[in-house]
Amino acid sequence: MEVLEITRDVCKMEFPGYDKVNVSWEELSGLIDTDAWKTALANQKGVYLITDSSNGKKYVGSATGENMLWGRWKEYIANGNGGNIELKNLDFSYIQKNFRYSILEIYKSTTDDDAILERESWWKELLMTRQFGYNKK
Repeated sequence: MEVLEITRDVCKMEFPGYDKVNVSWEELSGLIDTDAWKTALANQKGVYLITDSSNGKKYVGSATGENMLWGRWKEYIANGNGGNIELKNLDFSYIQKNFRYSILEIYKSTTDDDAILERESWWKELLMTRQFGYNKK
């Protein structure tokens, strides 16, 4: 047999909508720089959820800086921990194998950062990620 073409899964490359994002580290690393994903994530601030599929622990974070969700998630792809204290204690290969990324809420780029940080805190309280997850504060 002769291989004529190797293609990526086009359906996966399309951005599914903010309320349908639920991808592994490996999937996110392959999607983060596609035009559709970069455009969608770089234009929205938000509150996101990282779930450890091996033990159920969760981490709630927010994206308010430059390039918003896209910029924040690029940090996780680069080093696994995004600079977060509790996640720094985990081996990068463990994160690559077990972490999933989803979006809890999105906001316009003009939304005040303090409002987003309040929502991040509310989600941490609701999901109890300070007591049973990877959020330290």
